[in-house]
Amino acid sequence: MVYRNEHIYGNRIVAQRSDFKWGVCDLSGTIIVPFGKYDWIDGFEKGLARVKLGHESNAIANNSNKWGIINMNGEEVLPVVYDNIWNFLGKKMFSTRVEKDGEVKHINFHDLNPELPKVAINREDHEPSDTPDLDNEEENYGTTFSKYSGTYAQDIAGFSDDIIDDVFEGDPEAYWNID
Repeated sequence: MVYRNEHIYGNRIVAQRSDFKWGVCDLSGTIIVPFGKYDWIDGFEKGLARVKLGHESNAIANNSNKWGIINMNGEEVLPVVYDNIWNFLGKKMFSTRVEKDGEVKHINFHDLNPELPKVAINREDHEPSDTPDLDNEEENYGTTFSKYSGTYAQDIAGFSDDIIDDVFEGDPEAYWNID
């Protein structure tokens, strides 16, 4: 089949048909996620992909889009009820931020895909922790790329939170002009 837009992730194809419907199939063409079930599907990273219901631009504040996360089998491992899920495709992250009704939390990818290593960093001693507190925003930033997500230093240059914090000696006010 010819798709308007397609990307291959291992043995999965995330594709958009000519009718603008998104779906996921395997390399043999077997449908994993039916086309049109979601209005948009991101690529897979760590066996997970963001999905969206709604057609509004993300630039519009308080839009009615809802976000979730699926695994490679097309199963919703995070229901499509979130107002925003930060992009993690192509980033060296162990977690991502999710927002629902103004509350922001961090979700560890291991909790969504148990095949992944369980990783959290304690910012004081920089040692891995086996028991991350998902509600503890400071602990879960660790060396992930979420604290400064959406900035040139992270998304383009690839610097981690720890490196950025070290350069600016932990002063977030000094960060304003980096981009």
